[in-house]
Amino acid sequence: MAESKVKFSAVVIGSITVETDALKNIEGLKIFKVTDKKSCEETIQQISSDDVVFIISDGREVYYAEKFFSRLPVLKIYLVTEAQAADNKNLSDAIVQLPAQNFSQKIYQVIRAFDDFLNVEGTLNLDFADVKSALKNSGKAVSSIGAGANIEDAVTNALDGHEIKSAQAILMNVKAADSMTMPELKAALEKVKAAAHEDAKIIWGVTVDETLGDKVKVAILAGKLDR
Repeated sequence: MAESKVKFSAVVIGSITVETDALKNIEGLKIFKVTDKKSCEETIQQISSDDVVFIISDGREVYYAEKFFSRLPVLKIYLVTEAQAADNKNLSDAIVQLPAQNFSQKIYQVIRAFDDFLNVEGTLNLDFADVKSALKNSGKAVSSIGAGANIEDAVTNALDGHEIKSAQAILMNVKAADSMTMPELKAALEKVKAAAHEDAKIIWGVTVDETLGDKVKVAILAGKLDR
């Protein structure tokens, strides 16, 4: 794992209500609320040296968000509600559309998954350069988490209800109480590969979480859809 942690920020745009109590439990995550040009400019100064910025809106402010935050050289992950995100063509990097129901919980799950991907020490951690390469200007993305008694069940549950056949970039992180065997990992990767584009690049990692007991959790982020 890298010697220094990947730096994350979360920026809430406009009037959308987001519960941030859970987000505050993610170590090192900085949280900002912006409502006008002045607060945008002030926030940009504070996050310009970060690695990843999660920009959260209900979709109506996506242009507003892009206008001010597009200058940032950081990797930008837009988290928007499905109902309000009809047209996101002007947004760069990754756009994850989440259901309006339990929006705050879904936001937490996505950001927590990224933290697991890159900052939680594990058997195999994802390299930030690879993650940035996969998601930079990737457009629409799908994020999902699944749990099961084994890794294949967890992958099946993570993919359930999500269409990623056109996805050309996949991030997958596996969390379990014990390390996975290579045959188990290979079978899970084959299942993900079969669900995605035939040329999809799959970047994966494994972290150990002893609190999971007999369960396995899999977080998947599929990008570069409909390319």
